Amino acid sequence: MEHGKFEQFFRANYQKAYYLALRLLHDEEASRDVVSDSFEKVLGKMEEEQLNVNNPESYLLMVVRNMALEYLRRQQLHNRYAKMEIHHLERNSPDEQTVMEREQKMAELTKAIEKLTPQTQRIVNLCYVERKKYREVAAELDISESAVKKHIMQALSFLRQKFKNTDL
Repeated sequence: MEHGKFEQFFRANYQKAYYLALRLLHDEEASRDVVSDSFEKVLGKMEEEQLNVNNPESYLLMVVRNMALEYLRRQQLHNRYAKMEIHHLERNSPDEQTVMEREQKMAELTKAIEKLTPQTQRIVNLCYVERKKYREVAAELDISESAVKKHIMQALSFLRQKFKNTDL
């Protein structure tokens, strides 16, 4: 379709298409997006000469309506999943007491880790906090993988002894 003809078609039909979308969606931004996508779809069909209708204006409004309804369906699905996620989080979220207990245990664990040698602390941090593999830690610190394993085994042994009689 020629640029001039499409511009004329756009100017003549934009307002009708926009108000139809707005009436269905009750959202100005979403309505503009739907109308823009609709014009793009109609223009694409016209350029491919697949659009062989007597009344392109009616076809445009049908496309706007269909795209607006599809938008609403996607929004409903999105809202349904969001509600399910909120429900799941509410059911599984820890209470204040549990959160405080976890924070206290983490503080105790942090204090215990601080008693390790600086090299072992660094290796524990790289392996368990930054989640690096032994191979990556070894390369970063320029030591062997077996040295990394040795430090980890020492740290875990120390922590097991420290917290042997607790439920940490």
